[in-house]
Amino acid sequence: MARTRALDYEDRKKDILKAAAILFARQGYSETLLEDIATQCGVKKSSLYHYHRSKHAILHGLITWKIEDLAWKVDAAIEAEHTPEAKFRALTTTLVNEYIRVPEEMTVLITQMRYLNKTAMRSVIVIQERIINRAVLLIQSLRPDVEITRKKITAMAMLYFGMTNWIPVWYKPSGSIKPADLSAMIADTFLNGVRQLAIE
Repeated sequence: MARTRALDYEDRKKDILKAAAILFARQGYSETLLEDIATQCGVKKSSLYHYHRSKHAILHGLITWKIEDLAWKVDAAIEAEHTPEAKFRALTTTLVNEYIRVPEEMTVLITQMRYLNKTAMRSVIVIQERIINRAVLLIQSLRPDVEITRKKITAMAMLYFGMTNWIPVWYKPSGSIKPADLSAMIADTFLNGVRQLAIE
């Protein structure tokens, strides 16, 4: 007879991902053992296999969950606004809030993706590129009067993500700079630069 799943199966599965994120962010995927994850969860190592097949499956599940969630939030934030600048500020606020709200999970998304196998990597990159393309098109819409090559505007987008991706490394929630202030600083800095683009 097939083993039935507990009613809270999905919640427990996600709890393991959250616990693993803390360890992966703190000491890295390669240095983290399944025993460490089990200890972090307060369960036996054998219990993990009921929810995830392997350590790699945990990493893949964590990264897929976070990037899908981020892509959905980015889309929703952008679509809720009506002008290019408002959309850009909404994108920035969404990214900043996520990096501050769940810093360990977002750190894993940025720094540990290289440990995914090729198949898992391909599926994640598809979603990652969707987020990047949203940003590229949005940046382009900020200055429709300027002709910008795809290569240059992609570089601009990556510079922008560089301002948000590393927030968990240095930002202190207890400090004087609040998330809304940080979002405004990043958006203003980037928008001021875009406004200075010369018409060729």
